[in-house]
Amino acid sequence: MDVKSQWLSGVLIAASLGTVGGWFAAHQQLQQPIARLNLVTPVFVLDRAKLIQAIPPNATQEQMAKIVDDWQGQAKKLSDAGYLVIDSTAVVAAPSDLYIQTQGR
Repeated sequence: MDVKSQWLSGVLIAASLGTVGGWFAAHQQLQQPIARLNLVTPVFVLDRAKLIQAIPPNATQEQMAKIVDDWQGQAKKLSDAGYLVIDSTAVVAAPSDLYIQTQGR
């Protein structure tokens, strides 16, 4: 083997070992945070009071029923996806990004 081939082989082996070592180090560093995330249940807060306030005063029974059904459907989808959904009346304090914003009607 000539010097050029040996040098190229050495570079390829070093790059491969570096890649494997980097992957292993990243994997070890992320193991604990990922395990902690698996223990946390994500929470969303639905604000029923704002939903009721958003209903127009001249809304028909059908429109009100649709709004409530949409709200319950949204809660069901989140629950099916693994989220804990609570009503805002049960919340003492929460960051604003946990609240689900109702769409303007």
